[in-house]
Amino acid sequence: MKGTKWGRLILVWMIAAALTACSAGSGGKTGVRNTEGETAKQTNPEPVTLTIFATLDPLFFKNMGLEDMLKTQYPHITLKFVQINLTTVTFESALATGETPDLVCCSIASIGTFKDLKLISDLTPLIQKHKFDLSRLNPGMEQVIRSYSENGEFLMMPYYMSTAALYYNKDLFDKFAVPYPKDGMTWEEVYELAKRLTRMEGGIQYKGFMFNQQNITYKNQSGLAFIDPKTSKAAVNTDAWQKWMETMSSFGRIEGNIGGAEQDLFLKEKTLAMRTGPTLIPLLPDATQKGLNWDVVSFPEFAGKKGAGTQMNAPYFAITPMSKHKDEAFQFMSFLVSEEVQTTLSAKGNVPVIRSEKAAQAFGSMFPELKGKHLQSFMMDTIAAPAPYTRYDDIARTAMYKKLIEVQQGSKDVNTALREAEEEINKKIAEQMGK
Repeated sequence: MKGTKWGRLILVWMIAAALTACSAGSGGKTGVRNTEGETAKQTNPEPVTLTIFATLDPLFFKNMGLEDMLKTQYPHITLKFVQINLTTVTFESALATGETPDLVCCSIASIGTFKDLKLISDLTPLIQKHKFDLSRLNPGMEQVIRSYSENGEFLMMPYYMSTAALYYNKDLFDKFAVPYPKDGMTWEEVYELAKRLTRMEGGIQYKGFMFNQQNITYKNQSGLAFIDPKTSKAAVNTDAWQKWMETMSSFGRIEGNIGGAEQDLFLKEKTLAMRTGPTLIPLLPDATQKGLNWDVVSFPEFAGKKGAGTQMNAPYFAITPMSKHKDEAFQFMSFLVSEEVQTTLSAKGNVPVIRSEKAAQAFGSMFPELKGKHLQSFMMDTIAAPAPYTRYDDIARTAMYKKLIEVQQGSKDVNTALREAEEEINKKIAEQMGK
């Protein structure tokens, strides 16, 4: 009896072991789910090269240490970048060579181009297949991404955020005995500070506040439509846009507060007290070493719209419909938004796209020059509800930021600028429709 019992146990163990071996050896197709919800690495997968058409500098991945991290997690995946500079090499010309991309990478403004060239596809089947949890993304991000599709598809995966903040030169505030900016200020409050800081002294023209006009127009903090999606006509000659234009152009009406490159005036010449625009994080360590005494607060708000964030500004990857390696392409996307990678990117000054305290706390930590700065400000710029999207938005954005410059310089009044912008946008849309 005793021997029979042990014999049966040994037999059961041998059967179980055999079944496990068969399962593990079935072409490496089985895998466990990792904490990110994605299928874990297969056993001995076939090598795959992912071809990527990208405006992104390929050195970004090397400099951020992502190449080595990718090889550790997915040694079978190799990346081949075809760099798009939008002048001598465009997405169209790259396609004309006969090369087939697995992924494309660009900014939000390229969505229309990718749709026209059929270079973008719905990621929903892959999200479901790999059990990717979209709730890991920052609040508002999924809603914005789906807004770029007429059918609410999930077309792209951002991998870091470009959030807005207000940088200021502490030495200039001290010099003119003006209190430092603070989080949650309105544009009207920034205007009052700018007036006090704009002055000529010792033969030097100091400026109170400047911003990158293109950046601030594209971010469209009020969430205003550029184009009416129902009529495909300009939607910029409105009371809401008039208020926006009046507010943003008011800084140009401060005598002495216009002219010059805002980034250089802030970082190098140190004659600009406050600025906002594309992130300065990569440039601030060097500027700090050269004597810039700076800090940062949250992006200003419109009165009565407390907490209203800017439009999402994030580079992204999309998988092409013609890719023969969609699963591997999605593995690469999932890798980019893993907590490990997001923490690495955050430490190097890129705002994470996922809900992660670890990644958020790491922001800018690799730069000792940023220690003690109010870096939490970069996390305060929430993603605004998306403005209605149309394929002609880029036409309108370009027209509007150029008109903003004209109003700032005093060559146009707001009403004239908006009327001319409307006419110009409608004319260019009609030309594009006629092609």
